[in-house]
Amino acid sequence: MLGFLLQWPTILTVVMFPILVIMYVRLARIEEREARDEFGAEYDAYAARVPAFFPKLSS
Repeated sequence: MLGFLLQWPTILTVVMFPILVIMYVRLARIEEREARDEFGAEYDAYAARVPAFFPKLSS
């Protein structure tokens, strides 16, 4: 979405960017909850190792 905003900077993309970010974050949280309900502790261990949105730059 950030790339699209940089490539096509219009009023519409500037307005839609924060709205879409909020919607995708909410969707990710819902999907995390569903995964936690289905997989339990196994998902918790995975989530502890893997960052949610941005990859770790160091090991």
